[in-house]
Amino acid sequence: MSLWLVGLNQQHAELLSYKTVQQLRKPGVLKIARSLSQPGMNWLLSEGDVKFDIAFDDIPLPTPADSVDIIADHIIEAAQTSDVVYVTAGHAVLGENANVRIYTRAVTEGLLAGVAGPATDSSDGLRDYDSLAAMMARLRDPETGCPWDREQAPQTLRRYLIEESYEVIEAIDAGDPFKLSEELGDLLLQIAFHAQLAEESRQFTNGDIVRAIVLKLIRRHPHIFGSTVVSGSEQVLANWEQIKRTEKGNEHRKSILDGIPKDLPALMRALDVSKRVVRVGFEWPSVDEVLDKVEEEIAELRAELRSENGIDPARIKGELGDLLFTIVNVARQLKVDPEDALRSMTERFSRRFRRIEDHAEAEGRALSDLSLMEMEEIWQQAKREE
Repeated sequence: MSLWLVGLNQQHAELLSYKTVQQLRKPGVLKIARSLSQPGMNWLLSEGDVKFDIAFDDIPLPTPADSVDIIADHIIEAAQTSDVVYVTAGHAVLGENANVRIYTRAVTEGLLAGVAGPATDSSDGLRDYDSLAAMMARLRDPETGCPWDREQAPQTLRRYLIEESYEVIEAIDAGDPFKLSEELGDLLLQIAFHAQLAEESRQFTNGDIVRAIVLKLIRRHPHIFGSTVVSGSEQVLANWEQIKRTEKGNEHRKSILDGIPKDLPALMRALDVSKRVVRVGFEWPSVDEVLDKVEEEIAELRAELRSENGIDPARIKGELGDLLFTIVNVARQLKVDPEDALRSMTERFSRRFRRIEDHAEAEGRALSDLSLMEMEEIWQQAKREE
């Protein structure tokens, strides 16, 4: 047996696909409507020539809270013995609490559940972006929404956007596609949240976001959507930057360093700065010369540490910054992302240090009781095993 949930999304039913209308006309299918007077139903009843077997207009419902279970019980029970099509005014799944209950119970009980509507005509109405947008609108509803979601603003969501981005990176590094799918969903939620806030304040809509990025990709890929010919990825990046500077909102950019976000992690920002200046020829000819510069910066740091005038924290900080920036240039020359390199090293360090902790615990000793020589021996053993 199957259950087909159809949501009219407050629109006229003639916007439904031919396949969905045929499903509604199909003989032998039990057709149930939430209400025959709900928005969009007129066309189905007249032009669509759909005859409903049951409408909840005719069934007395108690309080809204109780009606959720009554409607869900009725639909699920009917779907156990017959193919059922259930039509509601809003989103097929998220339009009403009863719809949510029906869908989750159908999935849990192993029923073949299909979802359709003017905005989506798929076997699963929760796979499209419109479903996520509908969910966010409901969570932000001034009267019935979630108190926490209603309190949020772009500024309060900032940290979550950063955290979710790093969790996506962690899933990528772990090579776990299921975890990556979940974390990308969390990141997409942040985008939908910001879009909902902007839509409420009439700044922009979800559609504006999608339209803007589609047009930007077309504009910045003239070698795909135009007649420009490129020799490789380096030329693609050069064209990208040139096109970006001519776009509206970027006219003020005079320096090739304009547009690099200041809130990027330091290593990432250093790499972006380094890549930008290289495009105009500000570059060491070889990696050996950059390594020579690293040694020069180390010597300058040593000199500061041995200064007769004592250690100056500000100058030490400056020399360390010089050294780190030069190492970033070594990484760029070697085509290694310094952020990834340091992240990987930190993971290796953590694994090896945990071996030292495990050794101390196995011997019933405090970590501080181990000598440096013992720690080094365990460290080297862990390193060899890796």
